[in-house]
Amino acid sequence: MGIFKRIKGYYKRKEIIKNQTDQSIPNYEIYDVDKRTIVFFDISLPSFDLDSGSNRLREIILLFKDKGYNCVICSKNTFRDNKYVKGFSDLGAIVYVETNQYQNYFDFVTKIPKVDFVWYHGARSLKYNFKKLRNLLPDAISIFDMVDIHFLRYKRAIKIDPMRISLRKNYNRFFNIETKLAQNADYVVTISDIEKEIMAKYIDNKKLITISNIHYQKIDREEGLHFENREDILFIGSQHEPNINAIHYLYHDIMPIVWEKNSNIRVNIIGNVNEKINEISDPRFIFQGYVPDISSFFKQNKMMVAPLRYGAGVKGKIGQAFEYYLPVITSSIGAEGMNLVHEKNALIYDTKEEFASAIIELYNNKDLWMELQENSEKSLEPFSIKVLESLFSKFETL
Repeated sequence: MGIFKRIKGYYKRKEIIKNQTDQSIPNYEIYDVDKRTIVFFDISLPSFDLDSGSNRLREIILLFKDKGYNCVICSKNTFRDNKYVKGFSDLGAIVYVETNQYQNYFDFVTKIPKVDFVWYHGARSLKYNFKKLRNLLPDAISIFDMVDIHFLRYKRAIKIDPMRISLRKNYNRFFNIETKLAQNADYVVTISDIEKEIMAKYIDNKKLITISNIHYQKIDREEGLHFENREDILFIGSQHEPNINAIHYLYHDIMPIVWEKNSNIRVNIIGNVNEKINEISDPRFIFQGYVPDISSFFKQNKMMVAPLRYGAGVKGKIGQAFEYYLPVITSSIGAEGMNLVHEKNALIYDTKEEFASAIIELYNNKDLWMELQENSEKSLEPFSIKVLESLFSKFETL
């Protein structure tokens, strides 16, 4: 089946390329031989409006552009009609698209006059690209951006569902990539100091760099509704398995306890999770789907909830809530790597009973709600652009 898929994909690619009127590489005309060049590799072109990891990469690319670098993005099977091609092109990045000029992006990057840095975005990208690019670009400095520790996520998932064989297979697969293959990279980027400490068991500490999510206030505090005028609860998540698990946990275990106290509280689920969840039908549990501009939900809902039971990395949805001064209730997994203090920056609970009680309390306690809201700006200080710029100085010395 895999062979037939590859053959079908090959001919489909050829047909699309043949019908393209423009065979150029977007923005390649702005390449400057006098500037340093960094090439970012991903399995698919990052969808920066759908997941926090892609949005983080977008911010990193913006910083490199601002510092005068040629920024190039390469991903598999990316064609000119992909909406993110325009999105990254508008940022000033050179975006590889399938074209009759090059056999593939490996062929393309060898034609770039000089590549100083190669940035692998995620474990799958490292596995797919590293060995070939090490031979093609032997002088380029290699950077493996973990995004999060995948093997840690699967290790935690196994504790919840120990009989699921696929979890163990994925754990072994990513453990080998992230602890063995990763040792060959010149630098390894972790998303938090907690994950840096974990990876120090496997990777030389001198190679480890922490670059977290980038957040900043998106509105003035006064733009959101006052406590008395807000209602409903917000959850944001992609089809990422920890999010799907959290939605089921929220609906089946937490909200029944909440609804015993207040049956009118509704939950807004934002994200393209509908394909994964179709058995939940409750007018109080609303699947909004993909929403291009979710600012109104942040301004009108009473709180963000993130009852994650497993996962890894730094949770972008929580930082996003702070950007809009929206109080958060999450779990210890959700708060991991964010330097959050319970009852100061967020409410942090792990049992369904405690989580449900926190929802009821925050829904009715204006003083507590105001205190959490007031601390939103401080919650984002570790994730500011200034922090990212201070880390950038390390790359300037390489």
